Amino acid sequence: MGGEVLKLPSIKIEVPRPRLWDLVTGVVLVIGCVLCVMNWMAAQGKAPGTSLSSDLTLRFVLLQLAVCMVSLMLLGKTAKAGTIWGNLAALGGMFVGMSGVLLAAALWAAA
Repeated sequence: MGGEVLKLPSIKIEVPRPRLWDLVTGVVLVIGCVLCVMNWMAAQGKAPGTSLSSDLTLRFVLLQLAVCMVSLMLLGKTAKAGTIWGNLAALGGMFVGMSGVLLAAALWAAA
């Protein structure tokens, strides 16, 4: 009882290094975020009572849909590679893409 020491097992967590497709997926995620910010700034730059251009709104919606679809395709690629970074970035890209579509539609309807 007096001389025994309880040893805990060591836990080693290995974080995989990002691969090329993980970085590509991260770039798509950043592009989606930049598009959301640009859409928000375009909506805030308008004078009260004026509406956003339908062409501008359509472009934002289509670009955000493209971000969402490309992220979905990249999720398949990164899931096959088996790295967590690409999977998380692809899921984030899909979330940002669909959120951007809803943001663009809401700002167009509200303006």
